[in-house]
Amino acid sequence: MLFLMLKWYGFKYTLIKDLLGDYMKVVLSARNFCFEGCRAKELLEENGFEVVDISNRKFDNENEYAAALCDADIIINGFEKMSTAVIENCKKLKLISIRGVGYDYIDVEACKRKNIAVLRTVGTVGEAVSEQVIAYIMHFARQIETLNSCMQQDSWNRIMTEGAYGKTIGIIGFGEIGSAVARKANALGMKIVYNCKSKKDNPYEFMELSELLKISDYVVLALPLNSETEGIIDEKALSLMKQNAVLINVARAKIVDEKALRNAVDNGVIKGAAVDVFESEPCTNSVLKGSESILLTPHTAPFTKSNFNMMNTLASENVINFFSGNLDEKYRLI
Repeated sequence: MLFLMLKWYGFKYTLIKDLLGDYMKVVLSARNFCFEGCRAKELLEENGFEVVDISNRKFDNENEYAAALCDADIIINGFEKMSTAVIENCKKLKLISIRGVGYDYIDVEACKRKNIAVLRTVGTVGEAVSEQVIAYIMHFARQIETLNSCMQQDSWNRIMTEGAYGKTIGIIGFGEIGSAVARKANALGMKIVYNCKSKKDNPYEFMELSELLKISDYVVLALPLNSETEGIIDEKALSLMKQNAVLINVARAKIVDEKALRNAVDNGVIKGAAVDVFESEPCTNSVLKGSESILLTPHTAPFTKSNFNMMNTLASENVINFFSGNLDEKYRLI
């Protein structure tokens, strides 16, 4: 009751510490939370929180991970799985602050049952992820890697590439990431079409999914994973795509049938794919490995120093603002 009253009246946690005689513990489990130039950890400490950093620890199993979190009041999480068992083991847990926007690896229903708040760093990933999408497009459009390989082998092979100008990019999902991809693609002179749950107020053409797949040279997946989107890019969807089209997935792996995608590339149904997300991560035995036409990266689309600095700082600020009563509700998931 005292905690709720202090939160209601906007007291900073330093006051809560003085009255209750103890620090509230923040456990940092998000990888790459502490690096040179990022003061996200110090920001928490300066506002009266006890901070325990386990972000560089490796755990052999879920039980070890749960034990490391068991006395946390707050957890700052990245891509680490928070199952029902892990959440149930955290008896004091009041808040999970996600460093990022995706939450499919957190048992949200378990959090609801235990009245645990979940916050996200909305608005921080679009620019970095869209940069990587453009890099994928350039990989296929200009064949820089192939040209460099030729030069390194003393082969003056002046390949005529397709280029990106004038090509059609179909963006599925038009939130923060999709809209950032559109801005960058527009600057390259690409034609932009999109599909999402409802038409947006923008200058681009909205299309039904089947039509988008038929006309796009590049299909970019930037939509959330849920019961409606799981598996929507299956064998039938891939068969609708142009033979010289490329599929780019920076969303979630389960949106795509990975076996169907590999078959589509191997059999020439589509030209290729670029994939940053996998059904099992770290990815060690993916069906997508071993194809020269499928570009794979280890879920690094948001991994830039400036972006992580921004995400880490906002994850800390969300913790501080939650307990001081100053949270912007756009960051609250539950």
